[in-house]
Amino acid sequence: MANLTGMTENGPQTSSRRDLLYRFFPKKIDFFDAVNVNVDFIKIRTLFQASTPSFANRSDMHRYVSKSIVGGGSHDFLEFGVWKGESIHLWTELNKNPETRFFGFDTFTGLPEDWTAATPAGTFSTNGNPPPIKDSRVQFIKGVFQETVAGFLEKVRLQKQLIVHVDCDLYSSTLFVLASLDNHLKPGSIIIFDDFYSLLHEFKAFVDYNRSFGRRWKPLAHVRNCVQTAIQVEK
Repeated sequence: MANLTGMTENGPQTSSRRDLLYRFFPKKIDFFDAVNVNVDFIKIRTLFQASTPSFANRSDMHRYVSKSIVGGGSHDFLEFGVWKGESIHLWTELNKNPETRFFGFDTFTGLPEDWTAATPAGTFSTNGNPPPIKDSRVQFIKGVFQETVAGFLEKVRLQKQLIVHVDCDLYSSTLFVLASLDNHLKPGSIIIFDDFYSLLHEFKAFVDYNRSFGRRWKPLAHVRNCVQTAIQVEK
């Protein structure tokens, strides 16, 4: 069981140092943030490496989570960041239960903002077209998460075990999704992170969410070096 609250010091002295860094190194603050977040990442990576199976690729990790942890019962699968639909299609093949529901959220016009220098806004566009997955259990919700998730949660009752695939890429999107789903992430819910290695984006959003909401979780599996990870909510 893990709890990220209080993992690093955030007292007045730390804040003062950060203010000083902003004053004298305003263009380098991302570097200092990355150094601080990297400390958290090393701790969590060590936890995963010591206690969970490691896989060569994300597809093998997904298969393990589906078969060994989730099983063949009905559940609700939510994917944030669909792109060409590789992961959501894999899960429809892994779970054939007719009561399972699959919801894929994406703009389908690419990233709404820059992620990295190599992935600017607009990357991962499919020209507005969801992937052609022929499975009546699958529904795609088109638009930026900040404009679609709230309405979805008002209309759809999520009462089954929840499987959330976080492939948001961006810090803002990841943090928004996790915070929005907080009331629905009951013990037993599973979250799979596709870009856990992205220190200032998905990983940092995960850390900040846990510190803000005080959630407890246990590691389930990882792709080598924690490029991708799977966790289960405990509290």
